[in-house]
Amino acid sequence: MWSGSTALNNIDSALKTVRDDIARLDQNLTRLTESLTENRLQQSKVINEIARVRLQEIDTGQLQETLTAADHDAKKILGERVHKIESLQQETDAVKQQLEQAEQQREVLLASANVIAQELADREASVQANLKMDANYQAQFERANKAESIADEAHSKSEVAQVDMDKKDEPYQQDKLFMYLWGRKYGTADYEGGVLTRSLDNWVAKLIKYERNRVNYWNLQEIPKRLSAHAEHVKREAEAEFKALQLLENAALADAGVPEILQRLDKARQALDAHDDQIEATENKLHLILEKRASFTAGLDEYMQRSLHCLNTAMQHKDIYQIERYVRATRSLVDDGLVNELRDYRDNYEDNEDDLADLRKAHSVKLSKLKELEGVRRNFKNNRFDDVRSGFGNERLIQSVLSQFVQGVLSGAEVWRVIQRNQRYSDINARPDFGSGGISGRSPRRSTSNSNTTFHWPSNRSGSGGFRMPGGGGGSRRSSNSGGGFRTGGGF
Repeated sequence: MWSGSTALNNIDSALKTVRDDIARLDQNLTRLTESLTENRLQQSKVINEIARVRLQEIDTGQLQETLTAADHDAKKILGERVHKIESLQQETDAVKQQLEQAEQQREVLLASANVIAQELADREASVQANLKMDANYQAQFERANKAESIADEAHSKSEVAQVDMDKKDEPYQQDKLFMYLWGRKYGTADYEGGVLTRSLDNWVAKLIKYERNRVNYWNLQEIPKRLSAHAEHVKREAEAEFKALQLLENAALADAGVPEILQRLDKARQALDAHDDQIEATENKLHLILEKRASFTAGLDEYMQRSLHCLNTAMQHKDIYQIERYVRATRSLVDDGLVNELRDYRDNYEDNEDDLADLRKAHSVKLSKLKELEGVRRNFKNNRFDDVRSGFGNERLIQSVLSQFVQGVLSGAEVWRVIQRNQRYSDINARPDFGSGGISGRSPRRSTSNSNTTFHWPSNRSGSGGFRMPGGGGGSRRSSNSGGGFRTGGGF
């Protein structure tokens, strides 16, 4: 079984792979964009050469000046672009270094928090061992457990009676004459009516045998009310016994210094959470830089657009069209080489444009995958899955889904579901379902936010709000030592 830290390291490893993939795509995009720009410059030079060699009858002087000036301006702009890309690369490297340092610092903070968490578990285990030997506590546990069972049974009977009443109530409700007399409270001290009304109501009552049915209907209505009232009464008694049990537990924990340990653990986790917020802010900063870099590597930045505009404007010169016609019509062996060279450049340009579009799409997908996996890791941390008590079964499956995510087969939400499903908390001596925590369905295993818990599982980060991506979910509280809730307290 993986520890929480090992599972987190595997997520971090997958993140590094995605970031490395983005870096490789950056390099490929940069090379291809530079190749397309160079191709465009070479086309301009070849056309200029064709004009110089074969089109003496055309006034090529102005054309050559136009192309030469455009070539010069484009290269100057591209030089500025290189400096900007270098600046962005330096900024990227600096933020990545900040992230690496922040992750190293987090490991120290997590180790500190887990030491305190282990101390808490050990101290609670000691308290539980003492309570097992405490006759007064055991007697109170039995009273609380018995009262809770009685309350559960009374509640169940009340619900059954209500369902039974709802079914048997229908014939009475459908009888309009009966419901008329019932509504007038006929046959009771509250019934009112004149001589004629009373005479008619008496006749109707005899006709439908109202008195017998009234008693039956009253009993049908009254039984659920009485059972419900009884259920509420025994529930209050159970709550009183339960609180009395928790008073004993809390007193024992206080004597053992557990509240002070909890304060230290809370402080350590707050420091860890604040550091995670800084990591998230740094990751967001890196995303903004990567997105800006993406526009450069994909050739969509203002510098590239300006350089292409220079060349495109020059290529719109009036003599270009005559050269184009000549290139298509020529049969001369002298300029065949130049014509073929221009054709090759243009074919290569079109092919590379298609490749560039594919790379842009792949780069965009990888950036989205990076955000998804960062969301998985953030949710992992917020649910305290890196706590000292946390562990993961099916290591190969988790490793496999991380690999499939990197390959683009699975989504971040699917990865999270697998991680969540295979996460377990180990009791490590102390049992959160001990005593009051295991009475009748109050077990903390059934809820991550059980306010009745005296002993402790790692709590989710306050205000984390669950998984912050589509298809996500909250954390679970399952133990590697048990398969579900407890009816007997488990501690004895």
